[in-house]
Amino acid sequence: MEDNLYRFILLLALAGTILGLISGITAAWLPYLRSAKSVRRASSFLLLLAGLALAAGLLTDAAYIGIGIRGSWWAVEGMALTVLPLLLAVQLGVGLLTMPRLARLRRMPEEEIVRSDVLADPWLTVPLLAGAAGSGLHLVRQLFAQPVLPGLTEIILSQGLACLLAGIPLIMARRRHRLVLAGRGRRKAWQRLLKHTGFVVAGAAVVMAVFVVYVVAGGSASKLPEAYDMMNHDGLDEGGGPPTQLAARGEHAGHGAAHSGAGVEVAELTGDISAPADVRFELTAQRTELTLASGAKVEAWTYNGEAVPELRVKEGQMVEVVLANRDVEAGVSIHWHGYDVPNAMDGIPGMTQNAVKPGESFRYKFRAKQTGTYWFHSHQQSSEQVEKGLFGRLIVEPAEEPSPYDVEETIVLHRWKTDRGYRTAFGLEDGTRTLPIPSGRTVRLRIINTDNLSAAYLLQGTLYAVTAIDGTPIRQAALLPENTSFQIGSGGRYDLTFRMPGGPVYLKAGAADDPEGPVLVLSPDNDAPAPVFQPPSGSFDPGSYGLAAENGVTTKTAKFDREFRMIFGNRMGFYNGVFHFLWTINGRVLPDTPTFVVKEGEKVKMTFVNRSLAEHPMHLHGHHMTVLKHNGKRVATPWITDTLNVAPGDTYEVGFVADNPGMWMDHCHNLYHAATGMILHLMYDGVRPSYEAGTRSGNLPD
Repeated sequence: MEDNLYRFILLLALAGTILGLISGITAAWLPYLRSAKSVRRASSFLLLLAGLALAAGLLTDAAYIGIGIRGSWWAVEGMALTVLPLLLAVQLGVGLLTMPRLARLRRMPEEEIVRSDVLADPWLTVPLLAGAAGSGLHLVRQLFAQPVLPGLTEIILSQGLACLLAGIPLIMARRRHRLVLAGRGRRKAWQRLLKHTGFVVAGAAVVMAVFVVYVVAGGSASKLPEAYDMMNHDGLDEGGGPPTQLAARGEHAGHGAAHSGAGVEVAELTGDISAPADVRFELTAQRTELTLASGAKVEAWTYNGEAVPELRVKEGQMVEVVLANRDVEAGVSIHWHGYDVPNAMDGIPGMTQNAVKPGESFRYKFRAKQTGTYWFHSHQQSSEQVEKGLFGRLIVEPAEEPSPYDVEETIVLHRWKTDRGYRTAFGLEDGTRTLPIPSGRTVRLRIINTDNLSAAYLLQGTLYAVTAIDGTPIRQAALLPENTSFQIGSGGRYDLTFRMPGGPVYLKAGAADDPEGPVLVLSPDNDAPAPVFQPPSGSFDPGSYGLAAENGVTTKTAKFDREFRMIFGNRMGFYNGVFHFLWTINGRVLPDTPTFVVKEGEKVKMTFVNRSLAEHPMHLHGHHMTVLKHNGKRVATPWITDTLNVAPGDTYEVGFVADNPGMWMDHCHNLYHAATGMILHLMYDGVRPSYEAGTRSGNLPD
């Protein structure tokens, strides 16, 4: 519901801008009309446009009120406090000043209707132009600079800008009215411009100077510090819960004191790893040239020189992985995506370890307690390193149980940068691959999306069930209707199961009519015809599938110890000295994003609100989230995930139990968004940092 309302609001802002400009310019030409007939015709046209503009404004108000009534007031609070006052003032002006005057114009006698002083009345023009300015400001803020949780300064500045935008046409209209009364209102445009050339040049110089100052100051102020620890934030958010020692020390003695005193360091949070390893792997990060099935070449960085290596272990085993770095100069790490390892094994340079530089190594060791489909990747400059190939598969099988499936296939979707441009592939297969499977066999497909964007999939030729999401099994997973599509966000994983039919089964990433994208053909006779995909009949909804997850946060009476909210926006600005299109959390980017502080054992609720123009797959390290509500409504079957894709306009409420002490990243898994600061941290009370991030240490996590 909310996503449609947000799109509707955008359309209304665009319509209000266009209608205001057309009507304002038309009203400005009224004094130049010679006949009463022309004036009446123009007045009728203006009355219609003004009515439509007013209707657009009133519908905008109603949409915001509707969102607020549905329990999401704080999702629109920023716009309501910074832009809506101007829109309301303009609506009053159009409704009470402009439209009555236009209506009177149509009834005036001919000798009065053509009088220049009447037609140059500022209140015929100003509200319409102010409406265009207000709607334009509204549109720009919606697209490029959403106000989120605004402070008093931002509210005052926004109202000042709004008054300036509305005041400019008022000053111009009043001046022209005086000129018309003095008989000098018909001066040609080029004459007016020539007269005020000095003013125009001076104004342009001021604008240019302000722009230069903005570029220099903004670029300098956005530079990340040479050295910082990952807890060094301006805002510690306790989520409305009981006071924490961490926040108290930080508030009363500065951030440095918050890192000292009693507690445990991140480096000590290894879990019990005293037992010898049951399985041991060695992974070497190195530069490699890969070749896709099409022949396209990839200048890749890989583990062990291969694309998407697999680590397969059994539940309960002690796993040891030794990471070495042969020649990746920036350093590397391994983050176990979706696997809730102890904090010191999470693989975040500057937070849980130092980056592994060329010639160095690091040992990861943890007990395999979760079964399912997972993956691993470097978290050092991950926007670049994951794209180049520093990732692999982690499959954890049940300890004693034999697999109930005859055939298993793990499919990893990735977008490679090649010598032929970007190519999307299943592993290295960027075309069609055929896999022979006899009919009657039970099949499990493990699908992993390592791309930065979500991907839609079609599995056609059989009925199938989604038996796990992000490694967590779904109880009583039923067969979905024929031609049901499904979508996996960046970092997400689905397990699909079915019985192989007598004919071929086709899996495709992308739209049915998209000729690009990889295709997997499962064929009982290895001689399947070319795939022809049908448009999907519906889309899989995990919120109404199988049995609901049951844990400490799913009951309707569950009480949360802390509640946090994350509002996603976008704006133009600098990050680390470079001008970017920024993706923000609560209006800020790292290191100014808040740090969420919790205590071990607490029940925590997070609310994600996407007010930006893009989807954001939110990934919380070290924990699994249970999805409780979508767009204000409780989902029928809460499900468990570690990477939740939040589409534009969407709102989700998720809950989890704080049962894994440490310092944890919570970030957008579109890694380009994370690289420009769409990151915050979940911090346990009593945990102290062990490492330093920044260029001095070479630890550069994103």
